[in-house]
Amino acid sequence: MKIHSNDIPQADVLEDVVKTVMAVSEGAKTFQEISQRIGKVDRQGRYYRRAAEILGFIRNEGNQSVLTESGKKLLQSSENLRSSILARSILNVRIFQRLIAFLETSEEGVTKDNLVEYLGSVTEEIGESMLPRRTSTLVAWLKFLGIVSESDQKVFVSSNINEQVPILDFNNVDEPILPRSGSLSEYQIVEERSNKARDSILIYKDQAKLDRSDNAHIHLVNLVANRISNKGHLPKSNQLIDLAARVEQNDYIFEMKSITEENARSQIRKGVSQLYEYRYLQNVPNAKLVLAIEVQLPVKIEWMHDYLESDREIMLVWDGDESIYSSPKTKSALSFLW
Repeated sequence: MKIHSNDIPQADVLEDVVKTVMAVSEGAKTFQEISQRIGKVDRQGRYYRRAAEILGFIRNEGNQSVLTESGKKLLQSSENLRSSILARSILNVRIFQRLIAFLETSEEGVTKDNLVEYLGSVTEEIGESMLPRRTSTLVAWLKFLGIVSESDQKVFVSSNINEQVPILDFNNVDEPILPRSGSLSEYQIVEERSNKARDSILIYKDQAKLDRSDNAHIHLVNLVANRISNKGHLPKSNQLIDLAARVEQNDYIFEMKSITEENARSQIRKGVSQLYEYRYLQNVPNAKLVLAIEVQLPVKIEWMHDYLESDREIMLVWDGDESIYSSPKTKSALSFLW
């Protein structure tokens, strides 16, 4: 539940983390050798080595640092691509995912004091005196990449995040992707529900993996995600949920289904059950549910459109050759998609 202090970086300068990866590629194996290469004291050498490990660019084998494939890719990339790789690596780390989600809980921005308090509540074994410095490191990395900005002593998620990471993908299904307050109790509820539903979640993961190998499914996800991003909002996903987003303080969960004349009814029914169960597992009872399908419903089950929207309160949209279609009521409710 709480994140261990060893998984929270305390290396202030992101550029020096890259230099650490470079030092390892050039033969530095110990933190002492790394510190000499990057012009730091030994203690900082440990911090920067650990930061590079957290981002997945190096690994520790018998107290000897070794470059990973991700580290090799980082060093071989151009400067522009390197920024994108750094952003993706950072936003794959649990503490950064939590931090971004927490920043989204307030439209007015979050103060540094709020961030320090939040970090203290979701991590363990970080002394009070160290919390401000760890918070400064996290914010400094995100600011360097343009993922967050600062104004009037408050920190905001920047719209530039969409340029770096089209969809923020959460690695853990027991992690809230649309938290409302950032309190630890929210994380506890989602973790408890996920643990109880573990067997079902394994089935869902297998089904999601199968769905996501389908080209029509991929196209639907990208089509909707691009519309969300273009309006300055952040699409999110995890191993179960195709897309989720907070738009003007309203939460949305999207399930994508490719359909044919033969399987349309069963696919719709699967989508309905998945949307309700995902909303429950994520503990967002007020989230609005959206089912996105590959083509318009076949004539023989057109009645399901009204069933979905009037009875189940699930909004239906469909792809129409790069255009999204829906009922007028749904188009009004999901105006950010147009």
